[in-house]
Amino acid sequence: MQVVRLKISGFRGVRSADIVLGRHTVLVGPNNSGKTTVIEALALLFGRDRLVRRLTEHDFHGSAPDETARILCIATITGFTPNDPHHHSSWFSPERGVEKWFDPKAKTLSAAPDVQHTDLAVQIGFAARFDLDELEAETLRFFVDDEATLGDPFAEDAHLRTIHTKVLQELGFFLVPASRTWDRWISFSSELFRRVVATRGDMPAQAVRAERQRLWTPPDGARLEDQPGLSEIVGAANDELRALMASAPRLQLRLTATDSDSVLESVVPHFVQGTGPTLPSQRQGTGLVSLQSLLLLMQFGKARAETGQSFMLAVEEPELHIQPSQQKRLVNRLNALCNQTIVTTHSPIVAAMFPAPDTLFIETREGALSAKPLMDAVPAQPTNHQQHLLYAWRQKLVAALMHECVLIPEGVSDVAWLEALQTALEQHQGWDNAQANTPLLSTFVGIVPTIDAKIADTFALVSAVHARPCILVDGDNDGRGYFDAVKGSNPPPRCVVFWPQGWAMEHVVSWIAGADEAAILTALGTALGAPFADREALTAHLLTQKSYAPTHESAAVTLMANAACRVRAAQLLNALCDVLRDPANANTPLFARIPADSTADMHVFRFVPT
Repeated sequence: MQVVRLKISGFRGVRSADIVLGRHTVLVGPNNSGKTTVIEALALLFGRDRLVRRLTEHDFHGSAPDETARILCIATITGFTPNDPHHHSSWFSPERGVEKWFDPKAKTLSAAPDVQHTDLAVQIGFAARFDLDELEAETLRFFVDDEATLGDPFAEDAHLRTIHTKVLQELGFFLVPASRTWDRWISFSSELFRRVVATRGDMPAQAVRAERQRLWTPPDGARLEDQPGLSEIVGAANDELRALMASAPRLQLRLTATDSDSVLESVVPHFVQGTGPTLPSQRQGTGLVSLQSLLLLMQFGKARAETGQSFMLAVEEPELHIQPSQQKRLVNRLNALCNQTIVTTHSPIVAAMFPAPDTLFIETREGALSAKPLMDAVPAQPTNHQQHLLYAWRQKLVAALMHECVLIPEGVSDVAWLEALQTALEQHQGWDNAQANTPLLSTFVGIVPTIDAKIADTFALVSAVHARPCILVDGDNDGRGYFDAVKGSNPPPRCVVFWPQGWAMEHVVSWIAGADEAAILTALGTALGAPFADREALTAHLLTQKSYAPTHESAAVTLMANAACRVRAAQLLNALCDVLRDPANANTPLFARIPADSTADMHVFRFVPT
């Protein structure tokens, strides 16, 4: 079983959302984009009561709910085996859910099966309202007959059929939140551990009873109250008790309360490497602690799989505390063993492991959450450009799309130069000039690699996912042609930047060198192994090295070692960041607006070297 569609309204920052989920889906986006809201909406629908914290006013959209404010989440579930409602009486009956039929291609529902609507489905709803007198939220879980005519679930005439917890248990939804700092998951203090033990086998009663007996009556010489330093204190206390109480109870010291529950609660997970000492989990690295919950859940999932039950896992940030190679193995294992996985991540490595149609970019604007796939469907014969972006460079593409703005430059060398200059400049930050020389470009602007000047193709792919794609082109006829190819797009690029007439990125690098020309040409000559008589000679050399990464890095490091060049580079990168982020209000002498090409929807600038 799996959730194929999720609708959310009135929950936290989300006024409305309609999300299509695949069997294995990854949610990516910047902080506060709504990823966690999606995961917690699923927890509200399917999670056990202990899985979701108590709702407060801040969980209602706008944080100030009135009598009419409602949280409403509706999920569409498919994957019933067999695909016949008569075999699932706990889900479909006059007292339970209404059978519906899902079209896996169009993602629509029908009341009866047809050629397109082939998959049996049911809809589950969760609703909440805030009681202004009791100052607490009232919640409902129920089967949804028809979401179009649902109305207010709390209305007196809303005859809803509530859902029993045992029915939801058939779905097998589990959540691993991002705050995985606990260290006692694999112990009897964990409810999940007890459930896994009960599922996988019987409680180790005999061992517990034996341990309980040992704690009750420790052997001679092992009792704490007989040990030097303690015996005198315990003896004096017993003397006092005999004088005060006729029953004369005797004080003893035991490691636990010695009942069965206390023995079980005292179990602490330990780990050992080789022949070394065993160490409790709280003394282990955060990676091992973080993995405990997943290790335990996988055992629970295995037990459910052995009995033909569903296992659906939502995991926030599986990359936490573990190295990239382990991230890959972990995510692959989760996807292989679970009926459905829904993962949130900030890691391009993790995101790149999911197919493009199941990589959803989450963005919330004015309360409307959108979840756009990297590509609706990858072509059977992708172009060379699509192969590079969606396969070879998927990590770079995903990383760029996580930014506030996305910049599509004319070629790969432009990306290499911007990244090299940015990195080298950041390595020269200081306490005194943090504001002046700290480049903001990489913080707010993601740069997409583009091959063969495929700006139009790249723009079409990026604009389908991201709301703020921008382009950067050379100041020649080819650059103008690339601009003409995308300016008619709907919507057009938010911002377009031209280098000066006849300039490419290499000319810009030479302009940075001009901040201290004599000194830097000598330094670059040494670093690059070629003497430069002037900036024109430097530009000519750099143009022959467009695809040579060592040149980009060596030149950037050398340039940024010079204080005057650092100031000029920071001015350029920060001014570029300003016009890309807020082109309507940008005001910088380094970039002049081109009125003839600028419109309300598209702002065009040309770099003006000073």
